Amino acid sequence: MASANVLEKAVVVSQENHPRPADAADVEYGTAGFRDLATKLDFVVFRVGLIAALRSKSTRSVVGVMITASHNPEEDNGVKVIDPNGGMLEPSWEVFATELVNAKNFEHTLEKVIKSANVEVEDPATVLIGRDTRLNSEQLAQSVIDGVQSLGGTIHNFGLLTTPQLHYLVRCKNTEIGRASCRERV
Repeated sequence: MASANVLEKAVVVSQENHPRPADAADVEYGTAGFRDLATKLDFVVFRVGLIAALRSKSTRSVVGVMITASHNPEEDNGVKVIDPNGGMLEPSWEVFATELVNAKNFEHTLEKVIKSANVEVEDPATVLIGRDTRLNSEQLAQSVIDGVQSLGGTIHNFGLLTTPQLHYLVRCKNTEIGRASCRERV
């Protein structure tokens, strides 16, 4: 069973600082993560921070979160999770991300995701964060940080990075070959 104190902190931070607006439309995690107008993404990226922390805890590995909308208009932005192997988020976790972001009963859905994924919430989590140059990316990155930290996770914020750079860093942190390669280059 999930630790009440850890869950309580995540719920309080969500309600007080990153609430889901009553009129928020449901979104679906896809190959590019979540994308929307940046002004609609605060609660989304906070909840993605939670998903990243839970994924890190469940795999006992480093994961990444990238804030970027690549070729979309300036007023858009997006967020995606990078799995421990440096690739895209595993499909079953895309489902968890979609469920948690769209949850109207946040606490119940968070508990459901934790139970379904067999996550030990007291386990450590490490999340690397990168962002693009959009004016709103830094603020959105802070919302991810709030999500990760509300579940007791550790953050390494790399600031401005390209998406491939963050994929590489995550892979480096999780593989022997990658760690040796990273020591030589980073």
